[in-house]
Amino acid sequence: MANERPQRPQRGERGFTLLEMLVALSVISIAALTLVRLDAFAVRTAGDLDESTVAGIVAQNRAVELWTDPAPPTIGNSAIGVANAGRNWRVEQRVARTADDSLLRVDLIVRPENGRGQAALTIIRSSR
Repeated sequence: MANERPQRPQRGERGFTLLEMLVALSVISIAALTLVRLDAFAVRTAGDLDESTVAGIVAQNRAVELWTDPAPPTIGNSAIGVANAGRNWRVEQRVARTADDSLLRVDLIVRPENGRGQAALTIIRSSR
């Protein structure tokens, strides 16, 4: 009995081969890298959305200033710097006449000095 050879496992009872394990690990690695890139994209998109939201608030603040100022804005293009939410913003303003001489169209574009988000807002106000 000491010379008996161990029985070979049945065909369906053998484990994975080294090649099968390498292929499985490669597939899992590619899936993991895809998830990491997707996560980085989501973080970047959330940052851009944050900047666009704050830029919209800065544009609305500037619009309120224009609506409540008794003197009408000067016709033409201008730009000012504004600090809000701990960041610096560039507010570009374009004022033009409308078909009705008693109204002015004011286009505002707000961009961060450093960053990618932006917001645009158009208002109509009295020219008097």
